[in-house]
Order: sequence, then structure tokens, then C-alpha cells
Amino acid sequence: MVVDASDCVWYVGQATNIKARWAGKTHHRYPQLIRSNKKRSYRIYWQKLAVDLLTEKEKYYIQLLQPELNACKVKKYLPKQPQVEREIKRLLKVLNNPTFLFPVVRSVVAGRYEDNGGIHCIVILININDTSILFQSMKKRHSPQVKNAWGLYRSYCGKNKEIYQSSSVIAYSFFNYRFEFIEVANIILYLEEHSSIREQYVGVTELLGVQVKAFKYLDVFNELPIEDEYIFTNSEGKKCLTNLDYLKYRHRDIKCLQQNA
Repeated sequence: MVVDASDCVWYVGQATNIKARWAGKTHHRYPQLIRSNKKRSYRIYWQKLAVDLLTEKEKYYIQLLQPELNACKVKKYLPKQPQVEREIKRLLKVLNNPTFLFPVVRSVVAGRYEDNGGIHCIVILININDTSILFQSMKKRHSPQVKNAWGLYRSYCGKNKEIYQSSSVIAYSFFNYRFEFIEVANIILYLEEHSSIREQYVGVTELLGVQVKAFKYLDVFNELPIEDEYIFTNSEGKKCLTNLDYLKYRHRDIKCLQQNA
């Protein structure tokens, strides 16, 4: 029988070989017990009996002690989502929660494209305030898989490497996907302030089971304030490419996600 630290009996069963019955986590009640073991500190007690008495004694003790697990169905638990997937879903939810400054459009999925390596890339436009949320995720005590999912995606936007310094986009990669977060505060603010453009071009869709704001039509880029290339130069005299430069370069490859009006 399985007993907790308060001597409460939770399960009564029989086995011809108790070690083999519970070894390897194969017992049908193991998933239920392991979930509360830290709190209850279960122990297993046993009594040696003749094999032909096992069923009789099992019924006797179940009737006498009324263990909770003997009276309920065996629960089947779905495997947990990998933490690397849970984290990107959490971020998508956060970035689509309204705020005081951005009550309607806090972020928007520009679209998706496939890179030369066959990676499915999702381009997400965010406001400058939310870059801190991404950095907080990078610094959390995550599994190595989550930490390794974060990185910078660098691109020369099709320009001469001798003249330009690459743009750097915050990216989160898992499996065959890369989520590219582009901070373009002026575009998010523009969508907030121009309701006619927002209502025409911004819809709602699902991404990894999370409802997100997303562009419905690609010609939205003709309406947005995408500035000319920034002329700031670095110490080597190279022109520094920005997020807007990357967006201008990439939007030619982008396709809209499936939309719900």
C-alpha cells in the first residue's frame, strides 16, 4: 500500500514481485503519485502473503481503508510541452495584451517567409517598450534549450558588406521556426493613431494556438511610415543598417498568415 507522511493510505494493490511492479515508473498509478509526492512524501508498505490470498486481502484492505486512488479512474496525462515552446507562447500572449499606451495594437505579425535553409520565419513588429520583455526572457533561469533559442539574426539586407554594417534582429528559434522581433515603434504608434488604416489592414489570427494581431494584406507596407535608410556610420565608416532597413528588405518575401476577420 502507498501511504503519505501523515499515515494516510492512498492506494492498495497486489503484486507477486513488488520491486518489479514499481520499478521503472511503469505502475499505472505512478503519474498521479509523482505529481504530489513532493508535498506528501509517499512510502510503500507491503505484507508477504501466499499468492492465492492476494486478491482476497487486496479487496479486504480496500474496503477497510477506502484509499482515494482505488476509488477513482486512472488519469492519463498528456506529455508536457517542451519549455522552449511554452516560452514563445507566453511571449505571444504578453505581446498581445493591451496596455495603456497601446490599447489596440501592441504588436502585429507582419507575415511569414521561408529562408534559404528551409526555416519558417515569422516576422513580428513590436514597440520599443516591449524589447525589455524579450531581454527579461533571455535572462530568466530557463533550461539550456530556451537560452539557446535566443539570439541575434544578422542581415546585410542585400547591400554591400564593405559599405554597410549588418542589422541585428532579436530572434527566437525552435524546431524549424524562427520568430523575428523587429522594434519599429513609429509603425505600431501609426497603427494606433490611424484607425482607418488599422481596421483595413490589421486582423486577428492564431499562431501556435495563441490569438495574435496580424496584417491581412501585404499592400499595407505602402501605407506605413517606413523611412529611408539611416545614414549613421560606425567607427569603421560603415553605414549602420536598422530594423526599418531590414523590414523594407524582408517585406518583399513576406506572405500573410491565414486570417480571421
